Amino acid sequence: MHFRYEHDFDVDAQGYWDLFLSEEFSIHLFRTLRMKDRQLLERTDDGKVLRRVQRMSPSTEIPAFLRSVVSDLSYTETDVYRRDRSEMDVIVEPAMLRSKFDLRGLYSVKALGPARCRRIFEGDIKVSIMLVGGQVEKMMVDEMRTSYDTAARLVREWLARPRTPA
Repeated sequence: MHFRYEHDFDVDAQGYWDLFLSEEFSIHLFRTLRMKDRQLLERTDDGKVLRRVQRMSPSTEIPAFLRSVVSDLSYTETDVYRRDRSEMDVIVEPAMLRSKFDLRGLYSVKALGPARCRRIFEGDIKVSIMLVGGQVEKMMVDEMRTSYDTAARLVREWLARPRTPA
């Protein structure tokens, strides 16, 4: 199942990335998204490419139709941000049923003007569990849409905060 989420912001593309990739914002974002747990497993940055690996445990309740198959909704997200392209490859691996689950996307930020940008997260999810795979894909796409809408609201709130001079 294909997905695409777009949001516009009143900040240039680099300013968006600086905010989004900051640890302070990440901590606040995942609290706002009600993650039970978030662990930063790896973060390397050579100035051109930033690689971040995070393990997350959502507080989302496992739907009844999945409880016999899935007991853990935690996942590992691997992000590879390439500054020269203003793009980040995202791969999500669940703690359970890794061979039955594929979620990959491209997170990009494009300039719309001197102080305006558009964030796009687009990708595909495939869940190969007989009888319920399509339901799981739809549930995941809907959950991601809600999370990205929440994140967009949070980004706008952070951008509107008064700045302390350096």
